[in-house]
Amino acid sequence: MKKIILFLAIAVIFAASCTRNVVKVNRDYNTAGSLTSIPTNFVLTKFANSITNEDSTILFNGYVFSFGSDGKVTVIKDNQTIIGNYIQLHTSNNKLELGLNFYSTPLSYLNDYWWASVSNTSIELSDPSTGGVLEFSAQ
Repeated sequence: MKKIILFLAIAVIFAASCTRNVVKVNRDYNTAGSLTSIPTNFVLTKFANSITNEDSTILFNGYVFSFGSDGKVTVIKDNQTIIGNYIQLHTSNNKLELGLNFYSTPLSYLNDYWWASVSNTSIELSDPSTGGVLEFSAQ
């Protein structure tokens, strides 16, 4: 019994003396009022995979996307409204990432963190790790 108690005491001391290395990733997550303005409605003009040459753009014909300053994406098709979420991340080298999250298909196919280029007339997104390419044009 004494050996078990001694073993447990040594294990606790050993565990308490261990240190963890914490790696800090420099990203600024959007907070209220910090989102890059995306002022108009957009239609999806390209959803493809540059590695496999698959093009799935046709799945999104008729959808209109509106990015709100509250992190919500409102999508309308055939008088049906679907709400999703987006988040903007600014990396330490000032590169913009846009994360999309939807709960219903086919919109959930867009769920990813994308490298982003945003203007008043277009949004261009890419994910080099998967080959995904997503483009929106102002309506």
